[in-house]
Amino acid sequence: MNALLVVAAVLVGLPGASTALHLGAMAVASIFYRVPRLDGEPAPVRFLVMIPAFNEELVIGRTLAALVADIRPRDTVLVIADRCTDATAAIALEAGAMVHKRLPGEEPGRAAARQDGVRIALGLDWDAVVMIDADSVVEPGFFAACEAALDSGAEALQCRSEAALGSRILDHTAVASFALQGITLPRGRDRLGLLVRLRGTGMVLSRHVLENFAFRAAASEDLWYSLDLCLAGIRPRHLETARLRSMNVGTWKAAGDQRVRYEAGRMGAAREFAGPLLRRHDAASLEAAWFLLSPPFAVAAFSVALAVVLGLLAHSAPVVLAFTGTLAVIAGVLLVGLVQSRASWRTWLGLAIAPWYVPWKVLIQLRALTSVRRRVDNYGATPRDVVSEKV
Repeated sequence: MNALLVVAAVLVGLPGASTALHLGAMAVASIFYRVPRLDGEPAPVRFLVMIPAFNEELVIGRTLAALVADIRPRDTVLVIADRCTDATAAIALEAGAMVHKRLPGEEPGRAAARQDGVRIALGLDWDAVVMIDADSVVEPGFFAACEAALDSGAEALQCRSEAALGSRILDHTAVASFALQGITLPRGRDRLGLLVRLRGTGMVLSRHVLENFAFRAAASEDLWYSLDLCLAGIRPRHLETARLRSMNVGTWKAAGDQRVRYEAGRMGAAREFAGPLLRRHDAASLEAAWFLLSPPFAVAAFSVALAVVLGLLAHSAPVVLAFTGTLAVIAGVLLVGLVQSRASWRTWLGLAIAPWYVPWKVLIQLRALTSVRRRVDNYGATPRDVVSEKV
């Protein structure tokens, strides 16, 4: 019986250990990340800011106000009002943005909306596109930082992306999640010269990239776009000095639906890209495949914790010690992320819900797997009912 429990512990814990090793390496590398020094004045860049928006009247006004405060006369804002039935288009027009209205019968989904925007954009004059979600607020100096980074020759950038601040537990879990996905992992990957994943909001793309690559996939179209770039040898860079924060959803149900969409997109990407990435034999592609084939952070923590429990039941000190150490690595990765994001003490206290949050994420993973098996091709948009208190 003990031998069977030991085997079960190893099999259960290995997927989580793979994630721990991967994220641990990225976290260590992120500590050595330094903002590149740029000499001289950058060449002027004309930005086209593209905002796909589906019934975003509750949040888009704040997003546009922040953009208007930071853009220059040579920049343009284009809102893709995606089959909207509310005042999104009217608010955008009042703020001075160009608006393209997608009709109710047109193809649903963020990828289709983004691609419609690209089609319109290619008929306009600009040097680079900045894609901003309708719930994201840029910080002052955003466009100057993007301009300086493009002057170094980068074809694709991902700006530092964080969650909006708020007082709810849901807000603090989002801050912790964004700390890893929007700061620690991009810093680590950039430091190692790997693929910095584009995150939808805050991605900056040159005209050459927009002309040669298309947005696709029912979910996580930004991840798929990143992987298409990776296979073509293009490496997006992390841009620390251009920052934005995205508002949080209003309920745990909405948060669950949103994460199902993300994880389903990741699973679909694993099926589509893992083989081609592994066959390229370069570091960026291999790391991208490792990311796709490893379980996400919370599921990895659950995997390793369960392995520790099985090791205890088997009275196997080596198994318990090995996976306890692995769990410590996972905790260390989260610690690095929270420190780098300068999280408040409330966010640290919010970690007390981890015993509930981790099983919740496991259920999210199972829901996502079910949706992929059923070949769901439209996950709907995130509902807007409560806006974060602070951005």
